This record gives sequence, structure tokens and C-alpha cells, in this order.
Amino acid sequence: MIAAALIAFGHFLAFFALAAALVLELALIVESMSVETAKRIQRADRVVGIAATLVLVFGLLRVFYFEKGSEYYFSNTFFLIKLGLFVIAALISLYPTIQFARWNSELNQGIAPDLTTVAAKRLKSAIHWELVLIGGIILCASLMAKGFGA
Repeated sequence: MIAAALIAFGHFLAFFALAAALVLELALIVESMSVETAKRIQRADRVVGIAATLVLVFGLLRVFYFEKGSEYYFSNTFFLIKLGLFVIAALISLYPTIQFARWNSELNQGIAPDLTTVAAKRLKSAIHWELVLIGGIILCASLMAKGFGA
């Protein structure tokens, strides 16, 4: 019983860390940024990746070992939508992650990345969509928890 509660806690904590790191990235992205700000964005993006992985791991543990069982979840429409939204968010997150990784050579030389207005808008748009999808995931989880979609 305590294990199920701790796994659920880890799942929620990872989800909150994911959202917080995305909001931090969003706040830090500007056209003209310092080397330190760019490095902070890269660290936040690592947190995004780690937190998303933990969300998935804890979520799968809950589905297969600690909650109602995989048959229940995989027959629930809102669980399937929730899982689909997670996959879409993960795919969208590849764009910012790749862009941030491309900054490494400049940052290693102490040069701040030079973002154009268009590049900054694209990065912010991708992160906005990730956050919107997280909102959809939370809505699906709430509906599922109240018995909808079965």
C-alpha cells in the first residue's frame, strides 16, 4: 500500500518538475541572451528529459503493478488519449532539445547563441504546445479518475 502511494507521489512530482522546467525554458528564451542564460536553458532542458522519463516510468509502474491493472487502463479511452498526448509532447520536445544541443560548440567557446526573432518564436511555440498538451494530459487523468472513458 505504501509503495503504491510512493510511486504515485513520484509520478506527480516528476510531472510538476516537467511543467516547471518547461516554464523556466519559456521564460529564459530571448533573442539576445548571455552564455549563462543559454546554459541555464540547456540545464532546464535536461530536467525536462529526466522528468519526462520519470513520468513515463512511474506511470507505467502504476499501470502494470500498483493500480487497477493494465486491462483497465488500456481499455479506457481517456488513458489512451493521455498516452497519445504524452507521445506527441515528447516528439515536439525533440525540436527545442536539438536546437539547444546545437549551441554546445558556441557555448564551449564562451559565445552566446544568436537567436533570430523567428528562431525564438519557434522555440517558444514548441514549448507552449508542450504545456498545452500537458494540460490535456491532466484533463484526461481527471476524467479517467472519475470513471469516464471506460
